[in-house]
Amino acid sequence: MKRTVLILVLAVLCQAAFCQSSADAFRKKLQGKRATFEYSLTITSGTVPVKHSGTVLLDGNCYKISDNGLEYRCDGKNLWTIDPAAKEVYIEESAGTKSYLADPTGQLDKVKDLIVGESSASGVYSDPAQGVKMTFVLTDIKTSAPTGERGPFRLDTASLGKEWVVTDLR
Repeated sequence: MKRTVLILVLAVLCQAAFCQSSADAFRKKLQGKRATFEYSLTITSGTVPVKHSGTVLLDGNCYKISDNGLEYRCDGKNLWTIDPAAKEVYIEESAGTKSYLADPTGQLDKVKDLIVGESSASGVYSDPAQGVKMTFVLTDIKTSAPTGERGPFRLDTASLGKEWVVTDLR
């Protein structure tokens, strides 16, 4: 469940941060582009804050997220959750970023104190209904032309050693 919430929140933040009226120019710069950035965030729900940091690669409906030792790869159809330390991979169906961002503008009212720079963005995402408050910082944001290449967003499980446990839920 935490994994799903993390992916949802990251995906919403990636889009919501760039959709604010104060960031329209920046959003236009990213629209239709391949984007990479680093992130750090602190989720406050309950009594113990949870910190995450890592990197994100977005290209169309695909994403690759590295987060505190875990990796998530989505080719727009399937999602691979990879835990190298445990040597485990979970594969499940996914609609890519669309599964989380069917209406990204519906989340904009939940991002407060948004600050957008040339290659950075930060703010506070709050969802009282779920009891979640998250402070986030996106840095080193770079864009390029989309490639349509699906390779970086997939995992060939046949290339993994026999010690890996692969759970295919598709």
